[in-house]
Parts: sequence; structure tokens; C-alpha cells
Amino acid sequence: MIAGPFLRPVEMAALGAGAATIGSLAGLGGGFIVVPALRLAFGAAPDEAAGTSLVLVLANVASASFAFVRQGRVDLKLAAIVGIAAIPTSVLGALVVHRATATAFDTLYAAMLAIFAVTLFRRPGAHATGRVARLPWSRERVFRDGTSGHEYRYAESAPLAVATGVATGFLSSFFGIGGGTVVVPVLLRLFAMPAHVVSATSHMIILFSAPFGVATHAYSGDIRWADAIPLALGGIAGGQAGAFFSKRLPGVVLVRTVAFVLLAASVSLFAQHYGRF
Repeated sequence: MIAGPFLRPVEMAALGAGAATIGSLAGLGGGFIVVPALRLAFGAAPDEAAGTSLVLVLANVASASFAFVRQGRVDLKLAAIVGIAAIPTSVLGALVVHRATATAFDTLYAAMLAIFAVTLFRRPGAHATGRVARLPWSRERVFRDGTSGHEYRYAESAPLAVATGVATGFLSSFFGIGGGTVVVPVLLRLFAMPAHVVSATSHMIILFSAPFGVATHAYSGDIRWADAIPLALGGIAGGQAGAFFSKRLPGVVLVRTVAFVLLAASVSLFAQHYGRF
């Protein structure tokens, strides 16, 4: 029987593995599960939850990204544009979170998760129609999936990619989620990318910016390393598992799975402050 000081690291490793597996299925990095868990079950302050979670996210996306690159499923050009644009705001987000109260942090987090859950629930298969989305200053992008050999056509818009990166970097470090909750809906709904390419590309985008957010949180003393290390170890295993299962599940299943988890996390955070009403 595991007890005493050995229980918490085991709990953290299990949490990291489970969150990373689910997150990797849809390219979200697992932070959207870890942050509510740290806030609700372990009493972490907002800045500590964000910083500690982001370590898990970094380990998760690093592990999964290598698997996705080997599978030939990452749009490296798009990942570089969005990821580089996210770097400056990833530092800013890690600094601004110190000004947020617990209630404001949880309420904003819950609202953000609910919005993205609803977005994903609506026509989850829209990205698979084969049509190129109509975006400002866009052109057609042709991408061949290295796993299936299938050729996909979707939108390529540099201005929208940069704007997505700016928003992703800030929310990534502020909430400790890696930014997948911004990237995934944008790539699915606006770029009209297939879900399997989205999940792989999203991980590479987060891999560009997350190290800078982690470094800023570490400098500010936000990271609980005793929790972050087992979380990260679990995240490495979970990232590989998620990459393995994601290519074996239909795209609509991936999207709906993450939408359900996002909604559950949103309700839990909101109920913590407003449940009695």
C-alpha cells in the first residue's frame, strides 16, 4: 500500500499520464485537465497551478511531437509561424497571472473552456469536408499525411496564423494550458484542417512557446517542482500513448472527446465559486 510522502508523487504521475493521453488525442497538451485538478483537489494558487501545469505541458508536447514528426503528420511551416509569434506573449502571460485573483482566474478559465467546448461540439466534422476555408489573405495549402499518404487541402493565412500565435502564447502561460484550446479550434474551424493533422501540428506549435513560459514561471518562483517532476514524467508516457491512439480513432471522435472533457472541467471550476447559488 502506498502512503505518506510517496502517495502525492504517484498521484501526480498518474494525473500527468492521464491528462497527457487525453490531451494528445486532440493536440491540447493536457494542461486543461491538470490546472483544474491542481486548483480543486490540491489547493494550488493560480500562478502555481499555471506554472506547474506548464511543465507537464512542455514534457507532454515534447514527447508527442517527436512521435508525430516521425509519423509525418506535422505541418512544420504553419507550426513555425504560429509558434514563433507565440514566444513574446508567452512571457507576458506568465507575468500577468500574478495580478489575477483566484475567483477571476477560475471564472475566466471556466468561461474559456466552455466557449471552446461549444465550438468543438458544433459540426465537429466540418473540417473534413475537403473545402478550403475562406480567410483574409489566404491561399490553398496542400499537405500529405505521412501516415496514411492522404493528401489534404486547407487554408493557409499568415496574418491569421500570427494572430493565433499571439493569443496562444499569452493564454498558454497565463492559464498553464499550453495554448491548444486556442490553436485547435482555430485550425479546425477556420483553417479547415483535418483533426489528425491539427492534433500533431498543435503540439509542435506549443513546443515552440512553452519553454519560454516555463522559464518565466520558474524565474518568478511559481513552479512546485515536487509536483511538476512526476507530472512531467507521467506526461512523457501519456504523450506517447496519445500519439499512438490518435491515429487509430476517427477525427469526429477526437473532437467530441476533448469537447466533453473541456466542458466537465469548466463546470467543475465554475461550481467551486458559484455552486451554492
